[in-house]
Amino acid sequence: MSIASDDAVRGSGGLMSLGKAFGFYVGAVVALIAGALIAGATKAPIVYFVVYFACGIFLNRTVLRNLITFHPVYNTLQNVFSTKVRALIFWPISYLVLIGKIAVVRAI
Repeated sequence: MSIASDDAVRGSGGLMSLGKAFGFYVGAVVALIAGALIAGATKAPIVYFVVYFACGIFLNRTVLRNLITFHPVYNTLQNVFSTKVRALIFWPISYLVLIGKIAVVRAI
């Protein structure tokens, strides 16, 4: 897994900026909070889980795909699968950590 180069971040490679990725993350957290409120009001906890996994899938398909690229040596089925499944299951933590790490690397 590698961070997009500066040229790709500027838009020449079609990859996503860090600010846009953080905006998608904040939107997903807001949607998760709204889902929790709806689930609590309707007494239907399945709503929360549906919103949780929908946000995780959305972030995997939009942010993870466009924010990082896998090095050809590490672009194996096992590595990509485990990264995407971990990001899906633990998305509130994993995307915040990912965005934070990329922000630190780009700042230094």
